[in-house]
Amino acid sequence: MQFAELYSYAAGLPKPPVGFDFLRRLIGARHPEIGRVDVYEVEYPTPTRQAHFRLGERDRTSPYSDEFSIAEIIYCHALKADARELRYALTKEMMHIFDAPEAVVDTREKFEALLREIQNRPLPADASTMMQSELDTRWMAAIILCPKNFRDQYVADYKAQKIASFDIAEIFDIPEWVAPFVMDDYYDVAFTRLVGTP
Repeated sequence: MQFAELYSYAAGLPKPPVGFDFLRRLIGARHPEIGRVDVYEVEYPTPTRQAHFRLGERDRTSPYSDEFSIAEIIYCHALKADARELRYALTKEMMHIFDAPEAVVDTREKFEALLREIQNRPLPADASTMMQSELDTRWMAAIILCPKNFRDQYVADYKAQKIASFDIAEIFDIPEWVAPFVMDDYYDVAFTRLVGTP
């Protein structure tokens, strides 16, 4: 399963919002390498309001079936204070399922290197594939939670200031801070790059 295929299911819904569990079930049922997406809440002494993704153990449903990976998303309990933030964070992390092999953060050294990059915000030419993946998954989450066929219905009114970011957040059940970049013209550029031509 490629991201474009998962997106097509989201775009095929009768109306927004696109549910995280809907996407999670589709990945478990249709992705050839991922059999399940497990989500774990963790309580940190100092809340981080963050989530992260990792590929867990391999499993199989019977001795005769093929092995599959279990994707794991671990999130800070503080994210539960805002259901939209939690939904967006979980969806963004789940999009790492589509990472290229060189973008997978699967060792302590890679994780530390990525944290340094996030802290230092390198120039685009100097960003690693891991850092690029962080930007890609941000857009993948925004696009899949706000499918183009639904989003485009509101662009003219948003630009004319007939509706605001708050309204977009309500319609798509996303954090309000996500709405401006979802409604920006760059959405079409990101859409073409990640999904293909509409």
